[in-house]
Amino acid sequence: MKHLIGIGLMSLFVEATNAQVPQLSADSISMYFLQVKEATTTHRGLWDKDIYGPVLLVNPDTREIYANEADEGGFLTLRNGIYRGVLPKEITFANTDLVWSGKHWAMVRLPLPPDRYDRVDLITHELFHSAQPSLGFHLKREENNHLDLREGRIYLRLEMAALEEALKAQRLVRAEDHLRNALIFRKYRHQLYRGSETAENALELLEGLASYTGQMMSGRDKWMWRDYLLRRIGAFAKMPTFVRSFAYETVPVYGFFLFQKDNQWNKKIDADTFLTDFFSEAFGMEMRILLQTYVKQVAEEYGGRAIADEEMRREISNSARLDIYREKFLEEPHLEIRLENMNMSFDLQNLIPLDEDEGTVYPSIQISDRWGILTVDGGGALLRSDWRWVIVSEPLEITEERVTGDGWVIELNEGYYVEETPGGDYLLSKKR
Repeated sequence: MKHLIGIGLMSLFVEATNAQVPQLSADSISMYFLQVKEATTTHRGLWDKDIYGPVLLVNPDTREIYANEADEGGFLTLRNGIYRGVLPKEITFANTDLVWSGKHWAMVRLPLPPDRYDRVDLITHELFHSAQPSLGFHLKREENNHLDLREGRIYLRLEMAALEEALKAQRLVRAEDHLRNALIFRKYRHQLYRGSETAENALELLEGLASYTGQMMSGRDKWMWRDYLLRRIGAFAKMPTFVRSFAYETVPVYGFFLFQKDNQWNKKIDADTFLTDFFSEAFGMEMRILLQTYVKQVAEEYGGRAIADEEMRREISNSARLDIYREKFLEEPHLEIRLENMNMSFDLQNLIPLDEDEGTVYPSIQISDRWGILTVDGGGALLRSDWRWVIVSEPLEITEERVTGDGWVIELNEGYYVEETPGGDYLLSKKR
């Protein structure tokens, strides 16, 4: 099963949504590729490897591709120094890495950020994903649904508040006090939720290191980088969910300070590293059981009472929303679709976890599979926890080539059909 994991947080931070893609000249595209090549060459010592490689820039309006090198399947044609073509409709597009037509690509949606630092940051982030396997990072997907629960959100927000104060500190010694407090909130969160350290660690190794790499290669100087991190933290608390987004923010801040202590720190990380332990040792955080009374005392320094009140109000409203989704996807008539060999893209800012064994609601998502292409735009879809089934609301119109419902549509491939089950639900099936 293949996955295209989400629209990257970097692009969501620097781009306006639904922006019209401007016409790009060959000179502009060549300049973008050259800037990225210069950045990866300059910073090849970051991982003792030049991570520059195949890059696809995709126009989401037309599916036109601009690439820096040829593919092996002959889909792309060289024109004015740029390889061009049209992305096949069964390939979903996102800011991600993609194995396609014989190569491992970094894929980036157009339009690119107008700012050079943001643009290089974005593309090198995705290039790092392409290089991750060769660097020894063979990582598995873990769910972080505890970060949509009240206590999980409170102690993540407190960690981020402490990281923000560390960035604002005038002296490094005071910054490290805040970093240790950030780790207190992190370790206490891990005490509250069994298995959360492992789940969070997996995403931080996957996306946190990629974010650190992109920001290091962007060309920003130290103070520009600090200001950039502060802006991102300011935007983070406003995100509707943290379950997929937190790692993009945490590792770069810790990395900002680690670089000042040891500019080779990242080379000491591998797929088996527990980053919480690594950060704790680096910043002198004691390894001990944390008592709730002490943690709450530390929390007062970072507005803990106000954060807890906000999260209590959110929990009340969120509980009602979860009940609506459970009724829609589990109790009312619905369509169940078996996932066979899927690709998917989605907005990772607005995921809505249900209970651990129920899955996660994606308000917007596109999934391509052997049976066709599912596009959900506002109607929502429930992806079960095992990533083997996706559920949408009851179909409103069914034809041989197209199935539509409230806020979703399936372009159905030949050999598949939708049937109603004796229980009144619907199932996408393969013709015998």
